[in-house]
Amino acid sequence: MRLYERLGQALALRGNIRVLTVEAMVTATFYGMLFVIWQPFVLGLGASMSVLGGLSAALGLLGSFSSPIWGRLSDKVGRKPLLILSNALKACALIFCIIADTWFLLIPYVLLMGLSASYRQFNPARASVVAESVGREERGVAYSVLMFSSQIATAVVAPLGGFLAIVYGFVPIFYACMAADIACALLTIVFVRETLEERSHVEVSSRNRSGWRVLRGMFWPEPHLKGFYVAIVVDSFAWGLGFSILYGMLVSSFGFSTYELGLLSATLSVAWGVTQIPFGKLIDRYGRKLFLLVSEAFGFVSVLGWLLSSRFDHFVVLQIPFGISIASWVPTVSAFLADNVSREGRAEAMGRLQAFRGLLAFPAPYIGGLFYDAWGYGAPLFLNLLGSFVAFVLLYVLVRERYPEARTAPKNQCMDF
Repeated sequence: MRLYERLGQALALRGNIRVLTVEAMVTATFYGMLFVIWQPFVLGLGASMSVLGGLSAALGLLGSFSSPIWGRLSDKVGRKPLLILSNALKACALIFCIIADTWFLLIPYVLLMGLSASYRQFNPARASVVAESVGREERGVAYSVLMFSSQIATAVVAPLGGFLAIVYGFVPIFYACMAADIACALLTIVFVRETLEERSHVEVSSRNRSGWRVLRGMFWPEPHLKGFYVAIVVDSFAWGLGFSILYGMLVSSFGFSTYELGLLSATLSVAWGVTQIPFGKLIDRYGRKLFLLVSEAFGFVSVLGWLLSSRFDHFVVLQIPFGISIASWVPTVSAFLADNVSREGRAEAMGRLQAFRGLLAFPAPYIGGLFYDAWGYGAPLFLNLLGSFVAFVLLYVLVRERYPEARTAPKNQCMDF
């Protein structure tokens, strides 16, 4: 067997995974530049910092709220149509960035990009395609390959985006991102194979016509996964308290420059990318729960280091365990959920988890900022540290490796229609 064939087999690089990896690299290449220039672009249109924060919050909330809806639709009509629609919405959203001469014109951008459920998120339809394109024993490495591709591309192009914006302005980057979305949509149409074998359905009766019950069903967790949801929400809230405002605190408390913040970001991306695939292999070999705990432990070490440090070189070193924490967390959560829900309801479950994390952890950065204003740098990080410890305990106590209900549970077992 040739070397590239063996490598492809070891990394699950075949069929849909190969196409999705190419799409991930294309998207990260251009959106990696967009993430760098987005905030200066908005401020350049006359927006205040509070407006910028409001737009970012709206993007996150819309993405979180729409994720279970996207998942439910994906379970009904298939994965491919939703992937194509997501790219189309993103491409249309970028039109408003191109024509914007005031920040008010970015409101349609926020609506369309947020509703695409893809803004810095893993779209539930895409997550389901990955899970259904490989066997259970390869899911961890499949998710990791996609994450690795994105992080390496982002680490390379992020400084380039800032340079191009200085020389040519912001608009060429928006056009490039639009072209990337169109290219990914075409790749999906031509090469991605539909993985949903059986469409889900809900029988129409007088008992399930209530829109409230349908909505509740989309957002209510599966009974056997409630402990998992509780632990994940506590984790998201804890990291929202401290890490989400870390760079701002470093500037305000220690006077770090934007160049130094860029070096921290690059170090994080490299540490994340380099360790992503090895962790994917380990996750598939030794189980999911173990690496949820490993991730939380590495995160705990990182936050403790941030709490005790004030020197730039210390923070650079601390990005390494934090990158390892992310590399072991992201694919494990997706693989664990895919293992423990029925196939025909998988995309909706992926979206439901994103909604829980986004909606319930939404106020955490604001609360962390209040604690920073009142008690200084250490207060939000101490809360982050405490929350991370609580999340570790909850993961250990409440989460089991695999639930027998997942093999036979119907899609709507959590709904009381």
